[in-house]
Parts: sequence; C-alpha cells; structure tokens
Amino acid sequence: MTGSPLLQAETLGKRYPLPRAHPLAVRAEATALEGVSFTLEAGRTLGIVGESGSGKSTLARLVMALEAPSAGRVRFAGRDLHALPPDDLRAARRDFQMVFQDPYSSLDPRMPIGRTVAEPLEQLDHLSRAERRERAAAMLDAVGLNPTTDLDKVPHEFSGGQRQRIAIARALVTQPKLIVADEPVSALDVSVQAQVLNLMQDLQERFGLAYLFISHDLAVVDLVCDELIVLQHGRVVERGATDEVLRAPAEPYTRRLLEAVPRPLWQHAR
Repeated sequence: MTGSPLLQAETLGKRYPLPRAHPLAVRAEATALEGVSFTLEAGRTLGIVGESGSGKSTLARLVMALEAPSAGRVRFAGRDLHALPPDDLRAARRDFQMVFQDPYSSLDPRMPIGRTVAEPLEQLDHLSRAERRERAAAMLDAVGLNPTTDLDKVPHEFSGGQRQRIAIARALVTQPKLIVADEPVSALDVSVQAQVLNLMQDLQERFGLAYLFISHDLAVVDLVCDELIVLQHGRVVERGATDEVLRAPAEPYTRRLLEAVPRPLWQHAR
C-alpha cells in the first residue's frame, strides 16, 4: 500500500467520571481505553476483539466521532475528526458509516425500508425523492434483496439476516470508504452469519470498502480480517496479521479467547 492510511488512531484514551460517594468527594474516573493506536488502509479489514468490557464499543464510538476522546486523536483521510467544525464533520460522515449488532433495534419498525435505506441521503445530498429511492433500490439489490418487492415493506416482514442486509444497505447508500461493524453477526444464527460475512467480503471487493470489524468471536474475525488487535481492559495486548495472532498467540489472554471458541475454524482451510 502507498499513501496515507484511511484511518489512524493515535494513542486514544477515554475516561468516564464515576458518581461521587458524597457531594464533597473528589470525582473518580473509570478508564475505558488507554493508549490505543492503529492504522487501517483503504480496502482492508482490521479486527478489534476482546471480551465484554474490553473497550471495543467505546473505540467504535470514538472512531465514529460520536464521543470525544479524553486523549489522542482519530484521523480519517488525514483529518482530525474531533477537531473539525460541526458542518465539516457532518459532511465527512458520508465517508464513514456504522452497522450495529441488532438490526431490528437500529431500524424504525414503522418506516418502509426504502425510506430507511435512503434516509442518510436526506442530510447529505440534494437529491430528489425519486433519486433517493433509486439509490436505495440499488443498495437493496447490492445486498441480495429484491427492490421491486421489498422497498415498501417494513422491518418485521423480514428475517434477522435480511434485516442485517437492510442495515448494511443503509450504511452503503452514502458510498462510504469505511464501515465500522460492531458485532454485526453476533445476533444471527451460525448459518446466517456465514451468509452475511460472505456478503460483506463481496461488497468490500466491489466497492473498495475498509472495515473496522469489532467482535468478541475470534472464529468470525478469522474469516474476514486481514489484521487483528486484541483489547483487554481498554489496552492493546496483542496485534498482528490475523493468521499469525490466531495460530501463534503470544499472550495468555488471547489464548483464553481462542479456547472459548467451540469450533476452531482457524484449523481448517479458508
């Protein structure tokens, strides 16, 4: 790869204030992240793994500029996201989108999915309603749904796997360069997980996407990630190429995560 990374995290830290024991007490802080650094190139996938409470979702919120870091910086395409004026940050958001764990809770149950998928375009593009609907139809087709029959349906008419495809289509509609995927398949059955992961890889090749893929499941990240960072208590304890980390982990914590996977997929050919 040449040129600057698409995404850079520079010694990111995040602390949250704790409730005071009494009104005059000094307010203590809990550290959610400390000294986390990484780079992600365009078209690549970086996995962030760790147990619940390791800081994965906090990291996702910082990368998406939904929260400000207590220390460090997030650079996207060379720009410090948290230093951008509000209008510039709003314009930059078209280039990075997010897919959440639970597709049903992230979709308005009363809104037709054609409008749901097109909704990000209402703030980012001066497109007509017909043009937004056409873009939404193209994205539904890209994720394997039928725009002719599905645009006017509502979320409860779809299966869990189909709803996650809708969420992915919504993330794609602004033609982003980066998708932050926070546990995107953990709520799905294993067979459906494989279908969604294969779809994400196909979309990456088609659109040149970069993924920041957050998961607690090392078997899943083994299938999709080029590189891997392991978080424990908000700190990076191991990093490297996915194959190297999973097949020869240096840290006891990583080995414990591997042992928790029921069927070690890394022992089989991809």
